[in-house]
Amino acid sequence: MPAKEDLDPNTVSKTRKPADGDRTGELQISLCRPQLDVPDGYIRLSGDLERDSIVNGPGLRAVLWTQGCRQHCPGCQNPETWTEDPTVGATVSVEKVKEELRKLKGQSGITFCGGEPMLQCKALLEIAKFCHEELGWNVWSFTGLVYERIPRDGIEWEFIKELDALIDGPFIQSQRDLTLKFRGSRNQRILHLKNGEIESVE
Repeated sequence: MPAKEDLDPNTVSKTRKPADGDRTGELQISLCRPQLDVPDGYIRLSGDLERDSIVNGPGLRAVLWTQGCRQHCPGCQNPETWTEDPTVGATVSVEKVKEELRKLKGQSGITFCGGEPMLQCKALLEIAKFCHEELGWNVWSFTGLVYERIPRDGIEWEFIKELDALIDGPFIQSQRDLTLKFRGSRNQRILHLKNGEIESVE
């Protein structure tokens, strides 16, 4: 875990774009701030709501695919989700997403994929709370950011605190491993969280 002073966004560069899975470098502010330009109460999605997924977390899961990513990992399976152009993807109200989630039966949880979910933390925080409180689901998210380098002074950390698990780190093609559970490359970790803090790591 970085020292407290390393977590102060005023003491680190806000422009450097990390190229790898380094866990000890600067905060990855440029990858999640500013957040995607979406009206309050809306979220921009790159695809349809998925149900009964068995590859994005334990059990049968709903999957929400978000639009926008600044990481641009070589070998990414979803490069069409990178652009932040507002004409790409579908801008949907959070209430509509909740309405669709209520209709799903037999799901044990939801996973946020992308794209980069950390670019739409406000909307996803609301959806995560809804899934916990109304549906009783567990909530997972992918991110290309590294957990130790996520800023803790804003909406990003409020979102992290609502998650049960975070799969962190960029996809690194040279570390691709098809035997991994729920991950694409060996640098990525499944972090089981409680109130944002790591309880266990896979």
